[in-house]
Amino acid sequence: MNISLREITKNDVDDFKLIQDWDNNDNIKYLIRPNFNEKEIENITYEEILEGFNSSEDKHIYMIMADNKEIGYIGIDTNFKMLLKKDNNTAWIGICVGEESYRGKSIGTQVMDLLEAKVKDLDKDRIELGVFEYNSIARSFYMKNGYVVIGEIKDFVYYDGKWYSDIRMEKNI
Repeated sequence: MNISLREITKNDVDDFKLIQDWDNNDNIKYLIRPNFNEKEIENITYEEILEGFNSSEDKHIYMIMADNKEIGYIGIDTNFKMLLKKDNNTAWIGICVGEESYRGKSIGTQVMDLLEAKVKDLDKDRIELGVFEYNSIARSFYMKNGYVVIGEIKDFVYYDGKWYSDIRMEKNI
């Protein structure tokens, strides 16, 4: 399977609508979006996603392509305001394999290699990310790919009747 990344722009309406579908998928939305209150996580609108993307020139979104089919997306923010370690050479990242049939097929490692190359192309040499405490699969994935825990923000996200930490991880590339 050929895995690649395709950068999207604010004019790529269909791509942003696909991201909206994935971000609102009940099976994964609690893994990729934080819930900051004790209610059910609200669905995100296309306009909110586009507004977030357009809020800064430092945000880059790429579709994850498997043999020319959109299966997920990555986000890179080269000026993220909520870094645990303030460092100008850092990119904040996020990954979502939105298409369920492509999860668990070792695509993540290929995507991570491509993502890290994109971060280097953006002249950054450090990556920081956050993973919710209850997402043990993602934490294990990042650790297998050389990321180390650098701290946690307690009571950050609400899920399944309980508050959980946001585990912060980093990797120098």
